[in-house]
Amino acid sequence: MKLNYGGAIPISTVDWHGKVSITLFLGGCPLRCPYCQNYRILSEPNIVDAAEVEKEIKKAKPFVSSVVFSGGEPLMQASALKHLARFAKENGLLVGIHTNGFYPEHVEELIKMGLVDKYFVDVKAPPDDLVLYAKVVGSGEYDAVIAGPEEIVKRVTKTVNIIAKSKIELEIRTTVIPGLIGTPDEISRISIWVSRHLEGKDVAYVIQQGLPENAMRESLREVAPFDRYEILNLARHAHEFWDNVWIRTRDQGNERV
Repeated sequence: MKLNYGGAIPISTVDWHGKVSITLFLGGCPLRCPYCQNYRILSEPNIVDAAEVEKEIKKAKPFVSSVVFSGGEPLMQASALKHLARFAKENGLLVGIHTNGFYPEHVEELIKMGLVDKYFVDVKAPPDDLVLYAKVVGSGEYDAVIAGPEEIVKRVTKTVNIIAKSKIELEIRTTVIPGLIGTPDEISRISIWVSRHLEGKDVAYVIQQGLPENAMRESLREVAPFDRYEILNLARHAHEFWDNVWIRTRDQGNERV
């Protein structure tokens, strides 16, 4: 089996809180978020045999407890993802998947197949603000975005609802970038959305520090990121509507607020 492979982080303690993981990046994505740091793997394919990636997993196995599939959007390569997730499970490793939520049908299939232990779903902007969601995912700016904001939000909502009805662990994430996404009002509205869709669930909502210096959109590269204290302030606004709130920063990693 061949796949579009973007590389690996052999040992990560950030991508799955409480777990040591190997993080694998699969190329391609249906969105083009302007702040994306991995944009090169979206448009510059690196086609390899799955056996090469399996070797990376086996090499990391003595040092990790889990495999995290990231991207890009790993579910865009559903067949390859299933193959590698099965390989990871056969080697006694947990499987986590980072996703922008665009492929609810694959999310559900992996759950039914028993090939995933945790989903990390990006809610990139308030889902009730289609104009802002479009801006944050690059809709209207980049031709490679394959759907409009209404369809994207519909798919994200379906993805979250599918996972919420299962026994699979879930984390909701928002990456914040000054001038693009991350005002107190915007974070509050996302938190309200989370509370409506995940009432009664012990789901972490994580506000991530975006690092624009390597962004796909060149004009963002000069933007200073939110610092930890600014993100803590955003988390306090989220906390008004949801209890399980975390922040993730380059310097301090994961912190519950």
